[in-house]
Amino acid sequence: MPKLTDIIDNPHANGVYRAANCTGLAGLIHIDAATHADKDALLEAIGQALQFPDYYGMNWDALEECLFDLSWWTGHVAVCIDHAEALVPEVLTTLVDIWTEAAAAWAEAGRGCVLILGGSVGLDGLPEIST
Repeated sequence: MPKLTDIIDNPHANGVYRAANCTGLAGLIHIDAATHADKDALLEAIGQALQFPDYYGMNWDALEECLFDLSWWTGHVAVCIDHAEALVPEVLTTLVDIWTEAAAAWAEAGRGCVLILGGSVGLDGLPEIST
């Protein structure tokens, strides 16, 4: 099981991971799904946290477009969704799909892009990290 420090700056480890708890971990942007569980709230929180441009439309297509661009962002992107089990299942699945594609594209460009789902999410296919 990889550690957070092994993946956060390593583009070859880009992707989406699970962690039992990532609340308060340094080096990550934290979004609390307990207060952002539906699609609109989550997309707004991600846009604010990653400082998306004004044209960000807070929909899935806009999230994908901005994650693939990130020209305004310096360095790696490392986001933790604390209490990810609170997310609506369809929202969680779509988020993972979009983030996985963006992370793969950034790996090819040599830039770190990681999403960590903290809590007891029901996506067993995701690798787990230790914190």
